[in-house]
Amino acid sequence: MPSPRSVALALALALTPALLPGSALAQDNGGLVQTGRTQYDNLQFEEAVQTLSAAIIRRGNTPAQEAQIYEYLGLSYLALSRDDEAEGAFRLMLARDPERRLDASTAPRIVEFFNRARDRWVAEGRPGVAQADVPPRAARPVTIQHTSPPQHARNSDLELTASLTDPDRRSAGLVLAWRSGSRGLFHRTAAQNRAGTFAATVPAAEVRPPVVEYYLEAVDENGIAVAARGDAYAPLRVVVPADESPSVLTRWWFWTGAAVLVAGVAVGSYFIFRDTTEEPARLTINLGEGM
Repeated sequence: MPSPRSVALALALALTPALLPGSALAQDNGGLVQTGRTQYDNLQFEEAVQTLSAAIIRRGNTPAQEAQIYEYLGLSYLALSRDDEAEGAFRLMLARDPERRLDASTAPRIVEFFNRARDRWVAEGRPGVAQADVPPRAARPVTIQHTSPPQHARNSDLELTASLTDPDRRSAGLVLAWRSGSRGLFHRTAAQNRAGTFAATVPAAEVRPPVVEYYLEAVDENGIAVAARGDAYAPLRVVVPADESPSVLTRWWFWTGAAVLVAGVAVGSYFIFRDTTEEPARLTINLGEGM
């Protein structure tokens, strides 16, 4: 049975994101965007993708900020040879700023990729850009329903489930991002759709004390996040208790010593408490006459 201390720790860690004030989540994401740009400049492309994905799904971004986030997402995906995600990010950038171009110092190979993606986007009628004679229609939000378990046994598969509410069918799937502990990159795995319930598993070998951190992303057909529960900077957490120290009652030497002690107490008790009211034994010596 988990100790009261481990239960309290589990509740504290699991509830941390829920206890954050609304302004902490609906914040100006300028800091995250700058961090993502710095990571890209430092060739930390995986880290940049995680940071910028966290920025794009948080509330409070202006269209100009979103365009910048999608630009650097596209550049980071392209550096990782993830061309579909790169083109998807560039198309979303153009939907927010149709006249946007890459910086003049950008490598020619990247510019060529961007221009081809832009040509395809224009040929399709510039999807995402409001037409002059058609009033813009706000996309309805995608929401993820998920309950995070407060704790889980170490070295055992951790299956996480969730469901989606997506009235405009913007999402194409659900992705679980997870890591053991609170440092390092998150691993990603696609969740399986089981009749409307998505499920993904953290492997048993990675379920180690003290905690597993994770988040869930609903992604579009190009793998770009459209909604999330948690993110790389505010992940959900599952406490993984360490093995409790074995009780002294389970130690063999405890019971061996106890048996010897009980035997000793029994012998000692006999001599201490035995009946001493019996008549003492008599010894009679007769001395013969004539000696």
